Amino acid sequence: MKLEVFAVFDDKIKAYMRPFFVRSKGEAIRTWVDSVNDSQSPFSKHPEDYVLFHIGEYDESTGSFENLPAPSSCGVAKEFVKVID
Repeated sequence: MKLEVFAVFDDKIKAYMRPFFVRSKGEAIRTWVDSVNDSQSPFSKHPEDYVLFHIGEYDESTGSFENLPAPSSCGVAKEFVKVID
């Protein structure tokens, strides 16, 4: 099975956080939205500082990685903050 690889970039420290593996971009976005809207998460406390990137693909059957030519932004955390009326 091939898994998509994503990582969050922290703009304040100018570095990527530890990557995570999911089955699809949709699953990554759902996880990102949940994290951004979790009041205990650093992403919710400083949403302007974090950006989710798709960085590649991992093949579980071969153990090999395929990187993208460049990381592809999926959006800044502040774009995914849910507004509650």
